[in-house]
Amino acid sequence: MADLNGMTDWEKLKGMLQQKEAATALKAIDEKALLAHLRSRVKGQDPIVEDLARLLRLQFARKNSNRPLANLLMLGPTGTGKTELAKALAEALFGDEKAMLRFDCSELSGEHSKDRLVGMPTGYKGSEEGGHLTRPVLSNPRRLILFDEIEKADSIVFDLFLQLMGEGRLTEQGSGKVADFTQSVIILTSNSHAEEIGKIQDSHTDYHEMVNGVKGYLADAKVFRAEILGRIDRVYVFRPLSGMIVAEIALLKLSQLAKSYGLAVKFVAPELVLKALADNEKVSRFGIRELERILFDMFADPLASAREQGAKEVQFDVADGKVVVRKA
Repeated sequence: MADLNGMTDWEKLKGMLQQKEAATALKAIDEKALLAHLRSRVKGQDPIVEDLARLLRLQFARKNSNRPLANLLMLGPTGTGKTELAKALAEALFGDEKAMLRFDCSELSGEHSKDRLVGMPTGYKGSEEGGHLTRPVLSNPRRLILFDEIEKADSIVFDLFLQLMGEGRLTEQGSGKVADFTQSVIILTSNSHAEEIGKIQDSHTDYHEMVNGVKGYLADAKVFRAEILGRIDRVYVFRPLSGMIVAEIALLKLSQLAKSYGLAVKFVAPELVLKALADNEKVSRFGIRELERILFDMFADPLASAREQGAKEVQFDVADGKVVVRKA
């Protein structure tokens, strides 16, 4: 039947479906722009970000998929950029770092870990609240989902990983609703066997040969279940960061800290920051993982004082052998 505008019910329904499809369609990925964004935030891991930008451009270009956009395993020592890369991806792909769901797998080591992720079964207290993983994805399927230190997760969580990464869906226990992960990126990280993996890194100059060596080691040592490795699209091995790379990262975080006080930073030589970090015993004790906190302890007070004095831009100099903040 046609209405006054000459449109049949089918035509109107078809138009509504097309509008819905357009609203949920994944945007095309500009590989160069994505690569530039990742390089601006993740330092010292160029082979990884280059391959990842290409992979995601190809994955986002696909019309249909029955599994997540990408299942990634990131290995390497703590403080080498794994979490920072995940945050940068969430911002670039989904518009906001808040699109990232992050789970510490040391908190998923008990027998009730499954209930936390996919909700309590019907009839149990809290079943109407849903799972910490399924409920956010039900509300917005465009997500980056990060599972940190997966080697610490309970075996029942690995069973969920098989379904999540293989079929791209999980059923919430209390509601029976199906969470769709086919518009999500899944990242698993691990610091496990870092010493052995480090030796493999040192024995290869070619990045891709090194990754193949690590994959072989993981399979032979049964570090992860073979079914899990079979569902991984890429294994990325992060290299330890050199002193100058640490200084570059510190410069980025220093600029972010100053910005939080409404200040711009005049050019600072990386050597100057490196000296400040070398003079700070906390860096040698805690490493780059604690970099933001260390920089806050070192510079928050003088930055706040500069702002209170009406400064809009600051510079860093050396006075009496120490790095000081001055109004530019």
